[in-house]
Amino acid sequence: MSSAAPTPLPLDADQLVRDLYAQRSETQVDYKTAIPLPTDGRARAKLAKQVMGFTNHRDGGYLLIGVDDKTQVAVGLTQDQAATWDPARLASSLASYCGPPPSCQVFRGSLEDGTTLVAVRIAAFLEQPVVCTQSVQDDAGAYVIRAGAIYIRTGGTETKEITMEAEMRELLDRAYVKKADQLLQKIKTLIDAH
Repeated sequence: MSSAAPTPLPLDADQLVRDLYAQRSETQVDYKTAIPLPTDGRARAKLAKQVMGFTNHRDGGYLLIGVDDKTQVAVGLTQDQAATWDPARLASSLASYCGPPPSCQVFRGSLEDGTTLVAVRIAAFLEQPVVCTQSVQDDAGAYVIRAGAIYIRTGGTETKEITMEAEMRELLDRAYVKKADQLLQKIKTLIDAH
């Protein structure tokens, strides 16, 4: 399973949102229309699902807020909407849905025409895949997210619950490799110290 290389962190937020918008690829970037950080439980659960999917993805990914997700046209955010995407508020919003907590950074930038966008960088998990810790259902009783589920981002740009053995094995293999790399780094540090 191959994936695109992660977008490197630029020197400024304007350049980041411009680069992400220019990609026009939803493999590493998920476009979201002009919305404030959700405060409603179901909307927060949907956001948490997308974040979990990216943090369990090989390279993590980005949410680009202020771009119509159907047409990929930048509609921009108002200053009030953009201000709600505060890193501490985002972390607090996700805390009750995910364990361990995902690592996210928030960048507020502008396109050349002054359109304000927010980019949320979601890092890939460090040691353990992120697991959903709370169930939320819609009005019809269907799960928006389900406690105990592990969500992934597919090559088809969809965020979904793991349902196949191969998906789980791939995720666990990555977790094992990360743990082994950390152990090797600790051993190297000990050897170098002596």
